[in-house]
Amino acid sequence: MSGLLLVILGLTSILDGISAGRYVPKWKKQACEIPRNGHYVCDDNGEVKCLTGYTGDLCDVPICRKGCDPMQGYCKRPGECRCKLGYYGPKCDKCIPLPGCQHGGCNTTSFECVCKKGWDGLFCSEPMCKEGCHLTRGYCEYPGECRCRLGWAGSTCHECQVLPGCDHGSCTKPLECKCDPGYRGFLCQSPICSPDCHKSHGFCQKPGECRCKVGWWGKNCTQCFPYPGCKYGTCSRPWECNCQPGWGGMLCDEALEYCDKNPSTCTNGGKCLALTKDEGSFRCECPSGFRGDRCEVAPKPAEPLKNTTTSTESTEKIMSSSTEPIESNDSDNEA
Repeated sequence: MSGLLLVILGLTSILDGISAGRYVPKWKKQACEIPRNGHYVCDDNGEVKCLTGYTGDLCDVPICRKGCDPMQGYCKRPGECRCKLGYYGPKCDKCIPLPGCQHGGCNTTSFECVCKKGWDGLFCSEPMCKEGCHLTRGYCEYPGECRCRLGWAGSTCHECQVLPGCDHGSCTKPLECKCDPGYRGFLCQSPICSPDCHKSHGFCQKPGECRCKVGWWGKNCTQCFPYPGCKYGTCSRPWECNCQPGWGGMLCDEALEYCDKNPSTCTNGGKCLALTKDEGSFRCECPSGFRGDRCEVAPKPAEPLKNTTTSTESTEKIMSSSTEPIESNDSDNEA
């Protein structure tokens, strides 16, 4: 009991000394009694006083730069602020995002990749397309887009795309061109004209109509335009002027009436054909054997046939004499 009492009395004395500022720890007494190259000095009372920039019981802890983050920063000498792995900045209060993070960053934890709005993926490299954009038929390069792949169309790429150049058609599958009613052709570019519209004389610009090509007219483009100024003529193709009976001339405007007014022009039963003045006003078609402008020249009387017997006999004599052998003159040969 006496020993325990002494211990208690000793502790009480130490506590009183500390409260009164008279107690000096043993290590401090030793630090000042045995000087070392520390970051402190000893005062007159043998107490350790840390030099500027240091703290701690042995003044061996440097005081870092003001504001240096106590968790992400540290220092080895006063006034500096060194950053731990994953942090940077003058105060080591900025985190480093995950390497490769494209459209994101870190909030407080280093090596994370928190995506910005509209981006997704481990590295925040995948844009988030427009809501409803088809997963396979559409794509995007920036958030909120919806670009369609080849063969698809629409704001969300759910519709098929018609064949490029398809004028009046639709599709049920990509790159198709099914013609709307009233159109035809590979690209549905040709309207179907009215059923009775002439195929070569007419055309149309919209279904069911019939427009005529130059030189033709009528509901179905079956009538031709005659030559301009043609008066009493018709045509079978554009710009013709085929005169009606009783009319002549380039414009069929000259009456062919000479024969009617001069019925006795052609004689001997000849037929009078009226002509234009430039052609001579008339022409006569004469009966067989008659000739002349008015059929006035009658045929010559037939001549009697000659006796052919004498001529035949003389011919036979000539032929027979030509076939007899010619006698040779032997005396002449001998001589």
